[in-house]
Amino acid sequence: MRLRGLALTLALLLLPASAVAQDAPGSMPPGHAGMGAHQTAPDDVEPAPELKAGSIEATLLDPDEHPIPNLAVRLGIMFNKVAEGESRSEKNTTAGPDGVAHFDGLQTGSAYAYRITVRNGVAEYASTPFNLKQSGGMRVTVHVFPVIQDLAGAAVGMRGFFYIETRDEVFQIEGLFRVINLGRSAWVPRDVVVGLPKGWKAFTGTDSMFGTKFEAVEGRGARLVGTYPPGQHDVNFRFQVPKEAASSASFHFIPPPRAVEIRVIAVSNPAMGLEVDGFEPPQVSVGPSGDRVLVTRKLAARGEATVAPFTATLTGLPVPGPGRWIAILIALAFGGAGWAAAAGKWRFVSSERIQSDKARARELLLDELVALTRAQQRGEVGPQTYERTRRSLMDALARIGLPEPKPRKAARSPQRASTA
Repeated sequence: MRLRGLALTLALLLLPASAVAQDAPGSMPPGHAGMGAHQTAPDDVEPAPELKAGSIEATLLDPDEHPIPNLAVRLGIMFNKVAEGESRSEKNTTAGPDGVAHFDGLQTGSAYAYRITVRNGVAEYASTPFNLKQSGGMRVTVHVFPVIQDLAGAAVGMRGFFYIETRDEVFQIEGLFRVINLGRSAWVPRDVVVGLPKGWKAFTGTDSMFGTKFEAVEGRGARLVGTYPPGQHDVNFRFQVPKEAASSASFHFIPPPRAVEIRVIAVSNPAMGLEVDGFEPPQVSVGPSGDRVLVTRKLAARGEATVAPFTATLTGLPVPGPGRWIAILIALAFGGAGWAAAAGKWRFVSSERIQSDKARARELLLDELVALTRAQQRGEVGPQTYERTRRSLMDALARIGLPEPKPRKAARSPQRASTA
């Protein structure tokens, strides 16, 4: 698959501005700008040469930069070396009255990665992973926010993207949701679910280093989990929908609450179309991988809490014609008839008639091979479908066999001169 995790995020953000316009970071669409953003200094991990080698000093601060005392602090430790494999361990301590926690006697070098984690009720806050150098220690700052779970009281909005790619036997669909928290509290979602199309399978939710992700909910879709402090957070997932031999396919989505903008992006060939009820007319653009894509979007109307459920339909999907299957059935029939004739069960009236029918079937199979190759060159048929169908056509040709050579006419012997 071309897009994974961060690559999908970049792909959506790098589409031309005419296809996917980007507003200011953390901004909301028109009609949804009533929430004032709270500015908090970012968490920080920086070298501290004055500290002893192998030591970490972690400071816990509230949104107003005041220290938070007496909170439990966990240090996650991951060891990873090619020759020895990977192992995980942890150390625990409690922040002092000044909101500072200390860890000493730790291993240095690139084989060891460390991460500070703090829990506050149902929320969890963590630093970015880091290594310890042989000279000095590391100083880490982690902000701990009040927690809110009730979406009605949270200053949270979302923008969603669905990226649809047609494959040989399935539709590969990736979802990306940008969660924008403009409040002073961290939001921990409670049963916030994205409804996925019927028949979805092979779900994968990409884990972030901060524990934010989507997880599968059987029979419903993708549930948003994790802690979302003030700021902007991108969370993505992917799944598949079985592909039938039809010229169109529809996908029904139910956006989560507070999804004030949804965009649908479909990789397409020139013959394909994208129809999404209630969305803007699709625009043709080019994705970062050079693919032709169709892009459409919808904004929640002023006063609406979220974009309503919608159905996206792909039209003009390539569908194999019946000719190849007719030719294959004819070839199988000839193979069975040849076996029956060899066993003395059938008696053919005319061998010329059989050869004529074989020639017509052979011509039909060759025409289908040419059409299949051209479709593959145009990108309308994937590599697996191409190889599988080509193999079936070649097997059918082998069953029919090569044309039988025409019998040569016997040479006429010269007449002898009559004797008187």
